Formats: sequence, C-alpha cells, structure tokens
Amino acid sequence: MTEIDPNAGFWHRYRLPIVVAVIGIAIIGWLYVSKGIAVRQAQDAVTQAQESVAAQRAEWDRQAEARQAAMVKQSLSQFGVPLAWAIRREMMGGNLDQVDQYVTDLVKLDGFEGVTVAKADGSIVVASDRRHLGAAFGSLYAERHLTAEQISAEETAPGQWLLVVPVMGLNSRLGTVAIDYRAPPSAPVE
Repeated sequence: MTEIDPNAGFWHRYRLPIVVAVIGIAIIGWLYVSKGIAVRQAQDAVTQAQESVAAQRAEWDRQAEARQAAMVKQSLSQFGVPLAWAIRREMMGGNLDQVDQYVTDLVKLDGFEGVTVAKADGSIVVASDRRHLGAAFGSLYAERHLTAEQISAEETAPGQWLLVVPVMGLNSRLGTVAIDYRAPPSAPVE
C-alpha cells in the first residue's frame, strides 16, 4: 500500500474527494436540467391540450349557432305561411282593423320587435310603430321584398332576423308583411 506523503501537494492529497465532488455536482446539475426540460415539456403539452380544447369548444359553439340559426330560419318561414293566409283573408275583405289587431298581438310575444304591413303599391297601412303608417316600405326595407314571391327569413345581424311574407290574392299581390325578430340567445355548450 502506498502512503500519501504529508508534503505532497493539495491535488495529490484530495484528488479522490475532488473527483467524487465534481462527479456529484455534475449529476446534480444534470438532474436539475433534465427536470427543467421535463417540466417545460409538460407545460407545453398542457398548453397544447388547452388550445386544442378551446379550439374544439369554439367549433362546437359555431356549429350550435349554425344549427340554431337554421332552426330559427325554418321556424320563421313556417310561421309565415299561416300568417300570410290570415292577413290575406282580412286584406281581401278590406278589414285592416283586424290586421292591426294581429300586429298588436304579435309584437307582445317574446322576440317580435316590429311588424309592418304594406299594400302592393308599397305604402305602409299597418305597423306596430305607428310612426311608419303611410310611409313607403322602401324607406324601411329593401325594395326587392315588395316583389318577392316566396317567404324569406334572413339574419340581418347575429340573432336579429327579418321575416318577409308576401300576401298573395287570387290573381295579384295584395301586400307584404315584414317582421323584425330577435332570436333568444343560445345556451353555451358545456
């Protein structure tokens, strides 16, 4: 066995503990760095998962809104058919007071914000907003609606709809009904 010379240098006396300490520090540093990398990778994975969930939720919301818009459009269009029949009957009989009663009752229902009835010439004869009586239909709505032959429901703004109902007599157009409707807000997807 070799004996360590007491006069030997520092390195010769402490080289084994120094080598062990350096190796220990290197292992601790490696563990610290690898832990940091693992934490960063886990954080990135969580962030990606959150972004994926948010994107999926946004897509579900968009699909739900599209389904609701399609249902509102279909419901309004179907509602327009019996409304046209009722108003046709009263307009053919010259009974605008009854049409006015329909309009007054209709705007009391949730979502119905305004109803306007114009004769074939475009003059407004019944309106939920009395200020519009006698005005030209074209001053409130697009002129194209006065010649439309089919019931149309169009979304003018998110959740805001315009239902246009042509009122046809036996041989000619009697008038046009325009209804401003606000659909109830959709429930968020959970």
